Amino acid sequence: MTTMLAADGALRRLRRHYGAIMRFGVVGVGNVLTEFLVFNILMKAGFTLLAANAAGFLCANIQSYLVNAHVTFREDGAPAALSCKRYLRFFLAHSLSLAISTAFIAAFADAIGPNPAKLAAVGFGFIANYSMSALFVFRGGRAPLRKKA
Repeated sequence: MTTMLAADGALRRLRRHYGAIMRFGVVGVGNVLTEFLVFNILMKAGFTLLAANAAGFLCANIQSYLVNAHVTFREDGAPAALSCKRYLRFFLAHSLSLAISTAFIAAFADAIGPNPAKLAAVGFGFIANYSMSALFVFRGGRAPLRKKA
C-alpha cells in the first residue's frame, strides 16, 4: 500500500511538471545552439577550449534565464519576475552544467573532439538544470497539485 501511494505521488509530481519540462527542453535547444555558436566562434578566434566553454555557457545562461522566465516558469499566467538576485540563483544553480561540460571537455576533447565532448554533457546538464530551476530559482512558477473532488 505504501509503495502504491509513493508511486501515485511521484506520478502526480511528474504530471505537474510535464508541460514545464517540455517547454524547458524547447527553450534549451535554443540555448544549446547559442552556447555552441559562441563556443565555436571563440575557439576559431584562438581562445582556449575551457575559456570558450565558459563564455559560451555564460551567453546561453543569460538567454536561458530570460526566456525561461517568460516561457517555462510563468507565474499566474505572467512572466516570472526578473531580478539580479533571481539571476544569481539561476546562475549558481546552473553552474553544475558548466562543471559537467568543463569536465567532459577536459576529459574527452583530445579523444573525440571538443564539440562531441560538449554535446555529451548536454543530456546530463538538462536534468540538473531543470531540477535546479524548478526547485531553487522559479519555485513560485509551478502549478499547484489539483485536489481530487
